[in-house]
Amino acid sequence: MSFARPLSAKSNKPTPFILGALAFVLFLTKIYVVLSAFGLITRLQAQSRFFGTAGVLLILCSVAFLLKGRGRGLYLLAADLLVTVVSFFDLLFLRHFDDIITLCTFVTAWQDLTGTTAWWSLLRPQDIFLIVDFFFLVPAALRFRSSREPAAHPADSRPSSKHRALFYRAGGFVLALGLGLLALNRASTMLEKDQPGIARTLYSKLYIAQSIGNLDFHVLDARRAWQIRLHTPPLTPQKGLALQQWFKATHPPSQHNNVPPALGVAKGKNLIIIQVESLQQFVIGKKIDGKEITPNLNRLIKNSYYFDHYYGETWNGGTADAEFMANVSQYPVSKGSAFIDYPMNHYTSIGSTFAAAGYTTTAIEANLPGFWGMDLMAPALGFQQVMDSDDFKPGRNIGLGLADPDMFQQGAARLEQLKQPFYSFFVTLSSHYPFELPPKDRTLQVAPYRHTLFGHYLQAVHYTDQAIGSFLDRLQKDGLLANSVVVIYGDHPAPLPRHDTQLSSFLGYGAKGIDDYHWQEMQKIPLIIHLPVGVDHGIEHTVGGPVDLFPTLLGLFGQDASHYPLIGHDLFHSPLAGLAISRNGVVYEKGKLYNVYGRTVYQMGTGKVLPWSDSNPALKLYNTYLNNTDLIFQHDLQQKLLHAP
Repeated sequence: MSFARPLSAKSNKPTPFILGALAFVLFLTKIYVVLSAFGLITRLQAQSRFFGTAGVLLILCSVAFLLKGRGRGLYLLAADLLVTVVSFFDLLFLRHFDDIITLCTFVTAWQDLTGTTAWWSLLRPQDIFLIVDFFFLVPAALRFRSSREPAAHPADSRPSSKHRALFYRAGGFVLALGLGLLALNRASTMLEKDQPGIARTLYSKLYIAQSIGNLDFHVLDARRAWQIRLHTPPLTPQKGLALQQWFKATHPPSQHNNVPPALGVAKGKNLIIIQVESLQQFVIGKKIDGKEITPNLNRLIKNSYYFDHYYGETWNGGTADAEFMANVSQYPVSKGSAFIDYPMNHYTSIGSTFAAAGYTTTAIEANLPGFWGMDLMAPALGFQQVMDSDDFKPGRNIGLGLADPDMFQQGAARLEQLKQPFYSFFVTLSSHYPFELPPKDRTLQVAPYRHTLFGHYLQAVHYTDQAIGSFLDRLQKDGLLANSVVVIYGDHPAPLPRHDTQLSSFLGYGAKGIDDYHWQEMQKIPLIIHLPVGVDHGIEHTVGGPVDLFPTLLGLFGQDASHYPLIGHDLFHSPLAGLAISRNGVVYEKGKLYNVYGRTVYQMGTGKVLPWSDSNPALKLYNTYLNNTDLIFQHDLQQKLLHAP
């Protein structure tokens, strides 16, 4: 009696390994055709892109090993359809917005896409490759499965045969899944090595997609969205009421006193804000080899209000955090960045407020449109116009983008064309880490610090200061300066190591280095508010930070900041002004510096260590302000804060 298996049964038996391998190769080929549109920058990106793309596809295909017959073929076709649809939308979004879509912006992005252009005009002949693989995969799926599996030979009904088949399928699943996870981990490691922190903040979505592939980017994005949702506590009526009452109690009406500047002193004037990359206060007024580091800012300060206790409050978002705080008056989110994670929230901003008053609002930044998600965040911030890298004429590039002199020159030309009054927001780039300028642009003599990171920083700040000086001279020549409020501030402290010997030497600390108190005091960034000619000026010692800029400007332009849903305070007119909070655990308040995590209190000015108490008010301020900020973000509550009972 023969136990040989019939040839027909053997030849028709579904082969998950062959079908899975075919699907993987077809998927990978398709994705690489798609990724050709994203461009490639470095050899490292080519490697990490392969690992990221292959990893996602291996994980997708691994599930097929667990299925049999009809289910296996249908699953692979569904997976192919998913990959095709995702890639199709990525291509359309890339061609229209020069960026990659995210989960939280999909609906709005599609509405913008279809509302501004005929989406089919974005199609290209090569897009046919998105569906070519179906002509191979569909017949293969039909060949290797049928609606009914062939009847097995009696020998196949033995437990050993069933177990062996199950073992093969499980083994294929584990192998593909394991290889996929290893590949994704390798891609993430290479990306983190190339751009530390980028996977955590997603500050340049397009760069991530270029580096690890569009599919792996969406995996990161989905994981991030899930984590945000997971850590979002429910908003109970009690929490909502407590938040409204807290806001009302901590934001009393502005004081109308006779101390200048008066409320409304700048009413009807233009507003120009310049956010300067890595500008720290310790360079203001300083000289090296007899030459001022920031001569133009020093000159401007003599005829402006200058805040000398203005502290950086940025967190994971860096530059984006500073831009957000200045324009919206909310502290940064505890994880990530508002620009990336909450672009769909409803914000009350400088842009929206001034636009409602008849101002033309524009952001002038020489970054890529999608850098820190500005392409989608700009409308949320109330900017009617955005001038980004796509709008600037080609010029000299330094660091992240267009050199500051070129940016200001073209930006000034744009201002001359705007209908007045206007609000314009500038962001500089040339003093960004690692502060490397072309040799011909290093005009500051930094002999003691030549060829050091600190020396490069001084050169870069001096270079940007020169660009700002030329910009202000042009505004004065055009007559715009006399009719404008000009605000200049640093976005965040420079990324200089605390134990940098050159920095310690420059500040006079010598070999002993910089202690904790003086290091925290060094986190000051300059705030300069230049008002039109004839208005008083001087040095202000009130403690504050970027979160206070918007309410301060409202007072100058004739509005009581307490009528707006802002976390910060009017530094000129609020009775509760004088607070700065950083998510790293530092609170500056009422002449004291609190290190919450270090459980240390210092007397500001002297550095004297004071007794710590768990009941000190700074600890409550720190937790209340930042926890309430998170609640506002998570439940989109900013514009509901004023409706307190």
